[in-house]
Amino acid sequence: MKSKKKLLYVFSALTMFILSTNCGAKNDKNPKQGEAVMEEQTNISKAFPTVQAKNLEGNQTTIPDDAKGKVTLVAVAFLQQSQGQLDSWLNPFYEKFGKLDDYMFYEIPMIAGGYVFMKPVINGGMRGGLPQFKHKHVVTFFGDVQQYSDTLNIDPSFGHVFLLDKEGMIRWQNKGYSEKEALEEMFSLAKKLSD
Repeated sequence: MKSKKKLLYVFSALTMFILSTNCGAKNDKNPKQGEAVMEEQTNISKAFPTVQAKNLEGNQTTIPDDAKGKVTLVAVAFLQQSQGQLDSWLNPFYEKFGKLDDYMFYEIPMIAGGYVFMKPVINGGMRGGLPQFKHKHVVTFFGDVQQYSDTLNIDPSFGHVFLLDKEGMIRWQNKGYSEKEALEEMFSLAKKLSD
């Protein structure tokens, strides 16, 4: 029994190391909690790039296609340290819209393909740390993460959020930790997009 606990500890520590060093992005630009970062709206009216991967329930998911017909918040992180940033957007969005049929949200941890051998351990750790209802909303991508940061023209040292219309087009974006004004702006636009 002790050896299983030690093995679990080693895998957990290794997972945290991998997630904290993913894709070579440095976290020296990451803001502290509550520190605002302005995001340029460089992707407005562009289609969100297709991401195909399994969610934490084990179901194949294609974003944005699986959310067509719904206003969708997509949160993307390349580093484990960005989790607090994503939560600062996702949790208020879920509280406001999570039980309404016209809305969807996804969290996409972007992990370099070289770590695909750790997929069961990484996904298992995330499953264990999240409430069951969020499992279908977390889609872990293992692969060419540089392709996504380049396509979206984003800095991988931050967590990023994108509000998509019902056709999968980006209508709003932000990065870092949320602020009250930015959340209100996102909520207002989400309501307009659902009409």
